[in-house]
Amino acid sequence: MENSPETANYRKNRLMLWETIIAAYKDYIVDGMKVVDAAKEKGATGPTEADVQAAAGVHVRGEIRALCTDLLTRAPIETIVRFLERAPDWSDASERLITDTTQNAALVDLITSAYPHRTWAKKMDALSKQLAADATSWSAWVTNWGDEFGAAARTAIQGAGEAIGGAGKALGGFGAGLGKLLEWAPYILAGGTVLGVATVIAVAARK
Repeated sequence: MENSPETANYRKNRLMLWETIIAAYKDYIVDGMKVVDAAKEKGATGPTEADVQAAAGVHVRGEIRALCTDLLTRAPIETIVRFLERAPDWSDASERLITDTTQNAALVDLITSAYPHRTWAKKMDALSKQLAADATSWSAWVTNWGDEFGAAARTAIQGAGEAIGGAGKALGGFGAGLGKLLEWAPYILAGGTVLGVATVIAVAARK
């Protein structure tokens, strides 16, 4: 599946979609700043640049979230763990996946590792842009996804540990991602949700 035309086309399509979302965000900023400049010329104190940036984030929020739901049910578990480390606030501040260089690169890596079909996910699947933009629907999806991902990650970690314990046994497709997955094993195996793991990663990164 890794080298199939279907996978290549899927990843190319998602990269193009991501570039379109970024362009829409930037266009919104440009148009919004024209309003800000015009307001300043009239002596008004608003809207401000911060207002424009916040509105731009809302403008593309549904599309970003919908893309994330697609990728986070189709990328390998170890790649998702690396994504969580680099973009710990992906579910609360999705616009930072555009504005933050590290988080932007993390999403691109997620795209280039994802597959056209779900891999580990059995219950969860992608949300539409409309549902992803709705706070209630989004919160429910993130919570349910976290539960399923946490369970799948615990299974993967336990399996990897058994493979390491057996001399000469293959580690499956983990590769370089195995180290990162096992690094956070204590938190995942403790039974915390993926949001809990993301919080731990965020705190650790600040130290």
